[in-house]
Amino acid sequence: MASNPPAVLAPSRPLDEFEQKVYEISQRLGTHDTEGWDIDTQALRLTFESATQSPPQVNYLLTIAPKHCNMLGNLHGGCAATLFDVLSSMILIGVSKPGLFAYGGVSRHLDVTYIRPVPVGTTVRLTSRVVHVGRRLALMRSEIVRLEDGGICMVSDHEKANTDGDFEGDRGKL
Repeated sequence: MASNPPAVLAPSRPLDEFEQKVYEISQRLGTHDTEGWDIDTQALRLTFESATQSPPQVNYLLTIAPKHCNMLGNLHGGCAATLFDVLSSMILIGVSKPGLFAYGGVSRHLDVTYIRPVPVGTTVRLTSRVVHVGRRLALMRSEIVRLEDGGICMVSDHEKANTDGDFEGDRGKL
């Protein structure tokens, strides 16, 4: 019986302890059934490239597939926003602690600025770094850059609210 391919590909080099943690968190992507909202890690050939704990940052490589494009053949803006939302959350969960974004929180604000189109077949690097983590709010800043020439295509600020208390039952009911 053949095993399923990993949701997110790993680099060919060994990962350090923190990278292994973020990589394992990333493996949860693309595993939801057809009823869930997720990114298609297989179509994107999503590859974990690296992560650092200090400063908290993660890098992924991905190749834009036709299913992620608008009718002009470029990465769809809504798909780009979803990529920023989901992938910037991986580094936040990576640096989380019990009670502090361990469940990833919920998006409070997601801002995407579109600078250049990303045509189908283009391989890009998506980099996300944690700017701030507080008790209630966190901010990640991300960018999508063309691998071939380093051209910045899109940038994003993603603010999340901590929901850990909601899961742990320490909030009063309405």
